[in-house]
Amino acid sequence: MREHEDAVITQAVLRGDVERYSELLDKYQTYIGTVVARRVPEKDAPAVTHDVFVQAYKSLSGYSGRVSFGSWATGIAVRTCCNYWRREKRYRRHLVEAATGDTREWLENTAGNGREEKAEYLIQQQDTQKLLQWLLNQLSPEERALIESIYFDDLPLREIAAAFEWSLVKTKVRALRARRKMRKILETTGDGL
Repeated sequence: MREHEDAVITQAVLRGDVERYSELLDKYQTYIGTVVARRVPEKDAPAVTHDVFVQAYKSLSGYSGRVSFGSWATGIAVRTCCNYWRREKRYRRHLVEAATGDTREWLENTAGNGREEKAEYLIQQQDTQKLLQWLLNQLSPEERALIESIYFDDLPLREIAAAFEWSLVKTKVRALRARRKMRKILETTGDGL
């Protein structure tokens, strides 16, 4: 039913009633803002969310109405976040920052623990968030967005594949490779400390 309502609104906008776009904005701004906020730094999330809605407006003729506008815009949000990381190239800067200071000390302490102790330590530490962000910063923008979509947004692989405009098989393979890359980074970092 939501898909039908969204399709009616988009058709009205495409016919020239651009004021109706604000209905979609009001309806999905919080949801898309949350998707974006999980993928970019907090200070940049509002600007990136705005970019998502501008891009969605420009691409409105491509909205088929088979899914909700929010699901369709999620794909645009994921691609916009990937572009953000490409444009800013922050993941390269974070690589250097992560290997110094408090994070390096934390990784050294973590690597020194036995496997069972290490797992328990990671679960109990608030700094697990730092490690996760550090790991995500090691990935390409597409890999990062894919892992976030799977584990943070809990999206089905079919929706993720549609958002990235990939086949389901390609999505599964890319997810597998991204997880392996993260595992290898952890193992390499642990051995090298």
